[in-house]
Amino acid sequence: MKRRVGILLTGCGAYDGSDPHESVLSMLALQEAGIDVVPLVLDAPQFHVVDPTTGQEVDGESRRMMLESARLVRGKLWTIEELSPKLLDGLILPGGQGPVKSLMQNFNPKEAPGVLPSIKEFLEGCHKAGAVLAAISLSEFLLTDLFGPWPEDRGCFDLEPEEVLVDREGRRLLTPGYTLATSLPQLNRGIQNLRDAMIQLMDEAVER
Repeated sequence: MKRRVGILLTGCGAYDGSDPHESVLSMLALQEAGIDVVPLVLDAPQFHVVDPTTGQEVDGESRRMMLESARLVRGKLWTIEELSPKLLDGLILPGGQGPVKSLMQNFNPKEAPGVLPSIKEFLEGCHKAGAVLAAISLSEFLLTDLFGPWPEDRGCFDLEPEEVLVDREGRRLLTPGYTLATSLPQLNRGIQNLRDAMIQLMDEAVER
């Protein structure tokens, strides 16, 4: 049966959403391997809006992750409420600042720190169902918050630009993405390595 992997998006922009390059190259890598890509989003406002030409917050402007993420997707964009985690063999979380800002509560002092309850429920549902969870760059912090530190307490800045950190027991993967990559070809190789490691973990689960 054809495998199905979700891509959890938070908008379109490295400063306030999902990094567009990491997102598109993830979808490309999966499709090149014959895997069905399922774009996913939390239909809620972004934490804030940032002018990509200056890196400065735009006062008085609000955008929804659903509408902004649709810029990266052709075809159906699913909300996390529409799709059961049990239907996914894996999930990739592209980086950019959006995952940390919009899917975690650390930026709002009125709320307890951690992953938003709806995202927490979805990611834990994927994990419980046996899906492989893969983080690119800053999205590592969501998986750290939910499932504990990465092997050897390593993170993005402890890896080589194209390296993939494999947590076999936790069925998690991490690659630095644009936190360390300095070109599109280098970024692409890291994401392809992530894809290959994800397929390997899926194959190992089938063999057991």
